[in-house]
Amino acid sequence: MNSRDNDSYEFEYLEKYYGDIHFVKKTIENCPSCNSKLVLSHNADSGSLLVHETARCFDCDYGGRKLIHIMN
Repeated sequence: MNSRDNDSYEFEYLEKYYGDIHFVKKTIENCPSCNSKLVLSHNADSGSLLVHETARCFDCDYGGRKLIHIMN
């Protein structure tokens, strides 16, 4: 059993982003709690063409964003 099976990931959809490029980059890269840079980790699953992304903030211990990106 994979350790990611117990985690709750949500599928990424680009319709939730709006505004100019600077606002979208800030939304993706910065922590929603303290506004510092997030540390992103990616695990690719080439068999099912998915990328599992986990975001953490070491400044305020935020670790709640887990996304799945489809690679096609």
